[in-house]
Amino acid sequence: MQKKVISLILFIGLAFALCGCSKQTSIILFNKFPITKDNLLHNSSEFVAGKRIYYIFITQKPLKTDMVRIMVLKRDEKANFEPGKIVYSNDFRLNKDQIYYYNDYIVIHEAGTYCMAVYNKNSMERPLMIGDFRVTK
Repeated sequence: MQKKVISLILFIGLAFALCGCSKQTSIILFNKFPITKDNLLHNSSEFVAGKRIYYIFITQKPLKTDMVRIMVLKRDEKANFEPGKIVYSNDFRLNKDQIYYYNDYIVIHEAGTYCMAVYNKNSMERPLMIGDFRVTK
């Protein structure tokens, strides 16, 4: 009986130690103003249509690619989990000093809820990070 209890405890401990849990290693921050060191953490998620939406994608591990794809999808209000349509998609070449981040801006002219996905151009199966934001009139 003691061997069964000990083996069960060891099995549960081993399962927790070897589980596939992973920490978030990247983030997308949005801002209404050009992103600098001073306003980096002034994250915003609501923007006005026709104005610039500045964003920065930051990762803890260096990117193992020289190209990223930024894709913005408009969420359909009636569908809970599926995005509606692709609003913006573009590939960008990273500079040698940009192995931990990429920043730029986009302009969206239609109100709604959007999500931005950043993909490694060499591996398009799963996005590196997804961030949500809203555009109002």
